[in-house]
Formats: sequence, C-alpha cells, structure tokens
Amino acid sequence: MEAFVKPEITWSALAPIGVVVCTALVTLIVELFLPRSQRAPLVVIGLLGLALSAYFQIAVWQSNLVTFGEMIISDALGAILVLAVLGATALTMLFSEDYLQARGLRYGEFYPLLLFATAGAMAMLTTTNLMVMFIGLETLSLSLYVLAGLSRTEARSEESALKYFLLGAFASAFLLYGIALLYGALGSVDLRAVQASWAAQGEAAGALLTASIVLLLIGLGFKASLVPFHAWTPDVYHGAPTVATAYMSAVAKVAAFGVLIRLMVSVAPLSELWTPLLWWLSLLTMVVGNVGALVQRDAKRMLAYSSIAHAGYLTVGLTSANSTGVAGMIYYLVAYSLMTVGAFGVLSLMARAGDTTTIEALQGLYRRSPFAAHTMAILMLSLAGIPPTAGFWGKWYLFFAAVEANQVLLALVLALTSVVGAAYYLRLTFSLYAEPREAAASWRVPAPMVACLLACALGLIGLGVAPAHLTDAARYAARQVQVEAPSPTLRAGFKP
Repeated sequence: MEAFVKPEITWSALAPIGVVVCTALVTLIVELFLPRSQRAPLVVIGLLGLALSAYFQIAVWQSNLVTFGEMIISDALGAILVLAVLGATALTMLFSEDYLQARGLRYGEFYPLLLFATAGAMAMLTTTNLMVMFIGLETLSLSLYVLAGLSRTEARSEESALKYFLLGAFASAFLLYGIALLYGALGSVDLRAVQASWAAQGEAAGALLTASIVLLLIGLGFKASLVPFHAWTPDVYHGAPTVATAYMSAVAKVAAFGVLIRLMVSVAPLSELWTPLLWWLSLLTMVVGNVGALVQRDAKRMLAYSSIAHAGYLTVGLTSANSTGVAGMIYYLVAYSLMTVGAFGVLSLMARAGDTTTIEALQGLYRRSPFAAHTMAILMLSLAGIPPTAGFWGKWYLFFAAVEANQVLLALVLALTSVVGAAYYLRLTFSLYAEPREAAASWRVPAPMVACLLACALGLIGLGVAPAHLTDAARYAARQVQVEAPSPTLRAGFKP
C-alpha cells in the first residue's frame, strides 16, 4: 500500500480566491451584529477584500503557476478575467446598498452571496480540471438563484428565480454528463490532457468524445446565453432586482466564456465538429438577440436581449479559432463587464426612485439627472460599438478575427447585426435628451453610484482611446493558452 503523498501547494496561486472566500465568511459573521438599517460596513469589508484579492492576482500575473494537484492554474488568461470579475463585483457593491435600502431589501446575506458567487467564478477561470470548474459553476449558480429571488414580496422576482433554478439544473445535468463522457473517453477530466489523450487514442474514443463536447457546449451555452439556450435570460434579467441583474449579466458571461476558451483550445483536433456548431450558434445568437432587443419597450428586457446578442459576438472569436479571436474575446469581456454594470446601475436609479424601467420612463432623463444621462449615453454608444469607446475596438477585433479565419459570412453578419443593435441603443440615447412627457423631480445620485458610473464611463473611454495596454495583455494570454490557427496561412493578430 503506497503512502499518502502530500501535494505541493503554491499558496500565492490560491491567495486571490482564498481572500474572497474569507471575506465572504467575515461579512456573514459581521452581518449578525449589525442592525438591518445599517449595512455599509459590509460594503467596506467586501471592497477591501476584493482589493486585496486583486493585489494578489496582479502579483502572480505572469507566473504561470500550477498547483493543488495540478488543478489550479495561474496564467494570464485567468488573471485578466479574474480581475474583470473582481472589478464587476466591486462596482456592483458600490451602488447596491443605496438601492437595497430604497427598495426595502434589507437582507444582509446579499453581500456574502455576492462574494461566494465571485469565488465560484474565479474557480471556473483558474482551473483546467472540469470537476473543479463544475464546483465553481455550482457555487456561482446557487448564489445567483438566491440573488434573483431576493425581492421576496414581488411575484416577478420569485418567478425569475424559479425559472433560473429549474433551467439551470437541467443545464448543469447536461454539463456533468458531458464531463462523465469525457472521462470515459479519455480517462481524464483535465483539459490540458485532453489533446494529448485524443492524439494517443485516435478514433477509439471518438463517439464518446463527440457526445461529451456537445453536452459541454449545451451546459456552458446556457450560462453564456447562447441561442437556443437563451430563453431564461429576458425573464430573469427583468424579474431579478436590478443590482443582481447587473452582477449576473457581467460575471456569469465572463466566467462562461473563460471556460469556453479553455475548452475549445483543448479540443482543437475536433475543430471539424465544433467549428460548424459554434458557427450556427454564433449566427443565431446574433440575429435572435438583436431582433429581440429591437422590439422591446422595457430597458431591462432590451439589455437582456442585448446581452444575448453580445454573446453571439463573443462566439465569433471562438469560431475563428485563432489568437486574434481569443485576444478579441478577452478585450471584449473586460469592456462588456464595464458596459453592462454601468447600464444596469443607471436603471437601478430609476427603480430606486420608484419609476418603471421602460424606455418611455427614461425619456427626459437629462432633466432629472444630467450626470446619469451623460453616463448612460456613453454606455449606450459603447454597447453600439461607436468610437472612441471600447465597444468599437471589441467588435473590430472580433470582426478581424473572423476575416482572418476566412469566416467572411460570419463577419458580415456581425457587422449587419451591429447596425441593428445601434438602432435600439441610439433610440434609447436620443430619448434621454428628449423633453419628458411629465414633469419629474430631480434625482439625487448617491456618491457611491457616482464613483461606479465614473469608473465605467472613464474606463470605456480610456480603453477606446488607448486600447494597446489591454490588447497587448490579451495577446499574451492568447499565446499562452496556445491557440492553434485553423490554417497556416493566417496572419498575425491585428494591432492598432
């Protein structure tokens, strides 16, 4: 009988997620001793924990550490996306307390749930082991189910939580079955071993491996809101409290596409199978998302369908299967997290004031709050992909990646659907400066919300004016995960 061998653990690689988990436990304990009307200390503790986690993540930026039984990896891809998740969580925390107090949602468990969900997303992004990824996914999902139903007195919120839970359970079952088939085919659930195992076994495990990849795509496609696994998105986004919607719209998408990048890189030998699948998923998602958003009259539902469309744009990078596509996805995910958190932040001001979130209610926002109107306009322009915002460069990199991969039709669909998207984004932008139908009192924008919106707007403009810093880091991450181009004739990634 062999003696137990203690695995070597590099604690610096585990520090970022460990700090977030510890912070969640601290907020859970401190909340017990605070009155229901005072939750600000929880926000302070959460922000300090997120800042410390970001510090440790930056410290191991390019270390490429592998630890904890080779289940945790610290590479540039994980580092950039983890920092995006931490940033989205911090921005959500900034404006959450005022919203929750105004809506009477004085539940202290909101902050521990937010932090546990963040830890789950970080686990998904910093592992190549599919079982660890699944544990992280479930940690993220269970927290989001509760957050979606946090407004217990509203039937719409409870309905959204129930739909999200039931459909999420089915998606998790598909994902877990796909992992089981992958293990049956290759004897491993580590993505780094998949390519080598496939090359060694050849066609013997082909059927199981094919089925496993399809099931994994279904499970992750649900989290990423890809058509036809998108039906939950409009109802959940609309029914959940706006702060929860802001968080899940950014973090869930970053986590899902981070895992998809690693998965698609690892199964490069199966490109003949998954490239056509991703091609159709991307095309359908762009078309359905934009057409659905075009006919919406509620801003939250419009942004929900918009998030589906953006998932389609991101899938173009996966379909391209080249370093430009992966680098473009990384850039776009960072920019999208700023865009969507900021947009839902402005909508939370409406909900806080007791207004509906219809596009008509946004009409004349400039008269009530010029700052909120200007910020919302910048966010809409970035979502539409209009320069000099980060949204323009994100779409450009993905368009160029599709052209490099000879996916000309997909690039054309991306361009045309972006024009459709610009129609409803600009329609909302114009309504912000139109004369209001009824006289309305001016809004008081809380200082934390001002900080959140300023960070989003300035970040998008900064990344749009000077994208090189993020694109260089994204290119380095793409090279590090060893993306294989589908054709030896492909050029190097575009650099502005």
